[in-house]
Amino acid sequence: MLVISIFSICVILPINFQGSLQGDKTTFGHTTISNLPSDSKWLWVHILGSILVVPVMILIMRKCSGRMPSTTVISSKTVLVTNISKIHRNPEDIKSYFTVRYPGIEVVDVKLAYRVKTLTDLERTRERVHEAHVYCLQNLQKGDMKIQPRGCIACCPCGAVNALEYYAREEDKLNHLVFEERVRALQNPLGIAFVTFNSEETAQHVVRSFKPGSHRNWVIVKAPSPIDINWENLEISYRHWYLKAIIINSILFIILFFLTTPLIVVNILLNSTSAQEFFFKKLSPVISEFLPTLMMLSMSATMPVMVSYSDEWMSHWTKSKQNHTTMYKTFFFLLFMVLILPSLGLTSAQALIETHDIHHWECIFLADKGAFFVNYVITSALIGTALELLRFPELTMYAWRLLRIKSEAEKPTIRKEILSEFPFGIHYAWTLLIFTVCTVYSLTCPLITPFGLLYLSLKHMVDKYNIYYVYRPITMSGEGQQIHADAVKMVRVAILLLQLITAMFFYLRADLNLTTCIAFLGFLVTMCFFLFIGPFPRCRAPSPLSANTSTTDLHEQYIAPVLLSSSCLENVPNDNNKSFYGSPNDGNPNIVAGDESNSNQTQSQPINADQIILPDIGSSEA
Repeated sequence: MLVISIFSICVILPINFQGSLQGDKTTFGHTTISNLPSDSKWLWVHILGSILVVPVMILIMRKCSGRMPSTTVISSKTVLVTNISKIHRNPEDIKSYFTVRYPGIEVVDVKLAYRVKTLTDLERTRERVHEAHVYCLQNLQKGDMKIQPRGCIACCPCGAVNALEYYAREEDKLNHLVFEERVRALQNPLGIAFVTFNSEETAQHVVRSFKPGSHRNWVIVKAPSPIDINWENLEISYRHWYLKAIIINSILFIILFFLTTPLIVVNILLNSTSAQEFFFKKLSPVISEFLPTLMMLSMSATMPVMVSYSDEWMSHWTKSKQNHTTMYKTFFFLLFMVLILPSLGLTSAQALIETHDIHHWECIFLADKGAFFVNYVITSALIGTALELLRFPELTMYAWRLLRIKSEAEKPTIRKEILSEFPFGIHYAWTLLIFTVCTVYSLTCPLITPFGLLYLSLKHMVDKYNIYYVYRPITMSGEGQQIHADAVKMVRVAILLLQLITAMFFYLRADLNLTTCIAFLGFLVTMCFFLFIGPFPRCRAPSPLSANTSTTDLHEQYIAPVLLSSSCLENVPNDNNKSFYGSPNDGNPNIVAGDESNSNQTQSQPINADQIILPDIGSSEA
């Protein structure tokens, strides 16, 4: 962005001043490309600039592509096995298969996955009640604390009861519910297993050599990091996941294609009645000038939240996959809603399909259009980044939860739950959008580039502060490691749009003359170059894993955290004949839950090599 800003301000801006079609030197239109006549020789500089930006951008992005984040120690040696049938869902059967199929390798551990969605909800509720109970015990000297079981204590203090007694009863009830659900979950493993080998090379060899469908219809891929997995979503089968994805993405497409866009709100303000015009005239000129931009910024900031929530409903197996898809959908959604459709003077993608008038392209080169996007980038740089630093949505949610608490004992839990993970997908999409807007308008409206550089600088500092001091740490693996590499590749969209609108400008001004043909030829060559050669870099491979691993890596396990946190409830019932997954007194790495009649479902059975190579009689979904 710095190189584009220097070229636009030092070269393009003085050239645009050479014309006389748009007002005098004090007007904004005098700085745009519309100020130059169609037969001006200075327009060759714009064509040369749109072509030279390609090699310069490739060199810079190769220099700044960085290195992929390295995987954790355990995930580098672990493979994920899915589509395991019910009769083979025990660790010894799975371990024996790999031992016979790959002689000489060492299988260190095998962990099965379980249905923990209901257990996760119950355990989360139990932890809230437990923390509130502890808070009441620690503040007994303050007197009897009250709670409103049926609503908000601030809104309806009538009917309040003793908080300590209430939380004690609720915790005891939830302890039994969590214990029963835990036993039920451990008795029904999913068709998913995590197999850990003795080295990273062994895991890579297994993934490369295994052919899908060759045995038992298993699917084997590299395993994500344990803390990157959404354990409660593993029970969603592929069939149900794709069904949810089709429904949710179809609804998003309908909203994008047929319904409202941020530009509709702006048009409502611009196409005002006489009474509304009188109201706007009474406002400050600064407010009336920036109000449409603020409205568009607010609407375009709300819609990515809708995309993010829709990805959460899709129940991705990993946080990295969720961030990756959120980045793609949010970026292209914002690209249409904020840049392409407003530039063409359209209000929806439906209007883009139905409109066949080539003169809509003339809207891009209007002086007012460039001024609108300059205001948009300024507002994003100064107000948007400030709101990200203030975390206004999180503060609003925090205040709303405080207003709805049942008792004062719930405040510590609310403060803890407000801490969330950094949404890489949304923030990458926003940064790419502003970069694309500034790059596309850098030649037609060069004054936008310094404010784009200001936005990227402020955005970098704000995101760095939030990642280090505000949000919880997040481990990126799998598709998450590709977020940065794919963001680098998305720079191609900005370059192609820049060359396209440059070519369309010459076509609208002078039809098919020499400059127009060269501009379109440059666009076609660049597009073919990107599509077939792909010069943009992938991030460099991660460095080899160091022998000095951290304590966190050493203690990582492919066990759902809810099974570990709920293991302390093993002695709640008076039945001591049960051993539990993750319990501190359980020396057996395998999982046995329930009584003897049910233990055969998970207890390992001796098998031989002939049994392993037999084809599976059927498979079941996770």
